[in-house]
Amino acid sequence: MRQYLLAFILLLIAPLGVAQQEVKPQNFNKVSLASVYDGDTFKVYLACRYSIFCKAMPVRVRGVDCPEMRGGTEETKAAAKAAKAFTKKFLKSGKILLRNCGRDKYFWLLCDVKVNGNDLGTALIEAGHAVPYDGGTKQQ
Repeated sequence: MRQYLLAFILLLIAPLGVAQQEVKPQNFNKVSLASVYDGDTFKVYLACRYSIFCKAMPVRVRGVDCPEMRGGTEETKAAAKAAKAFTKKFLKSGKILLRNCGRDKYFWLLCDVKVNGNDLGTALIEAGHAVPYDGGTKQQ
């Protein structure tokens, strides 16, 4: 009975909640690199007043898709490692700025990533480590 009551209450308040609010893109200037997973995914620490709540946040680079670290052929894995190394070097070369951030389908930060005025997504594509990606179904 309790679970039905809770579901009913949630249905009543849902139209009043966050779902209908427009979320504006955010920018983050105080960012430090935590780790790099692959060419288009890494974790950062955002400036945080209370360290107990400061966890590494996953970030995806807007507009690009790099080879995946898991699965695929040995050639794909080698390309993924090269993209990861490129991204790590790029992010360590200066101050990281996250621009126009929203949330992706996994609720991670999806951002334009800048270092020293250079865009990581553009650099990945120009170096041959990524292809343009708009968030839809990937091409095989």
